[in-house]
Amino acid sequence: MAHSGRDRHRDRDPRRRDIEDEPPPSGRTFRITDDQRQEIAKSLRYIDEARRALQSQQNPENREIIRELKASADRIFALINDLEESG
Repeated sequence: MAHSGRDRHRDRDPRRRDIEDEPPPSGRTFRITDDQRQEIAKSLRYIDEARRALQSQQNPENREIIRELKASADRIFALINDLEESG
């Protein structure tokens, strides 16, 4: 996918929120409802469907996008599993 060269709104924001800006206090507990878990699972399925659609195009330019979609879904899944264990 080609980049248009234009800045996106989030790229222009001078006060982007980065994880390093404000580390979360230690000892926080998170809870997730079954409805929230289902919503996350639905989003992960959309990511996976998009990845498969790009793979089926067999376009070498999509390789990095496909790799990032898979890695992103894997990271989200791992984070959700960690929340389950701590809750």
